[in-house]
Amino acid sequence: MISNKKRSIRPEKVLIVDDSRIMRDFLRNMLVELGFNHFIEASSARDALFKYEVDQPHFIFLDIELGEDNGLDIFKTILDQDKEAKVTIISAHSTVDNVKQAMQLGAKGFLVKPFNPTKLVSAVKNMSLV
Repeated sequence: MISNKKRSIRPEKVLIVDDSRIMRDFLRNMLVELGFNHFIEASSARDALFKYEVDQPHFIFLDIELGEDNGLDIFKTILDQDKEAKVTIISAHSTVDNVKQAMQLGAKGFLVKPFNPTKLVSAVKNMSLV
């Protein structure tokens, strides 16, 4: 649990892209604690790009490793459509190259799995303030 304080409902749509159902559920549950209640989920590149185009989410949490797909390639495609996309990259592997490439592309944050609620709050604040 992130906080015992009552949080206001946030109207923003959040796209969660991860091939792990457990990770999507975990992230969604933590975001609910922050007041978010409108979620879109995807487990593949094709699904993520389709849902991004149709639903136009405000924030995106995007895993780098999606089976055979690469989250950074998805990020590049999203940026082609929207240069201002608010994306936080998620990865179990925080190699210097991954972090550097994500930030150079314009990611608003980088979360390393497993992450704690404090890191998620920081990522949401970074995306909200940009």
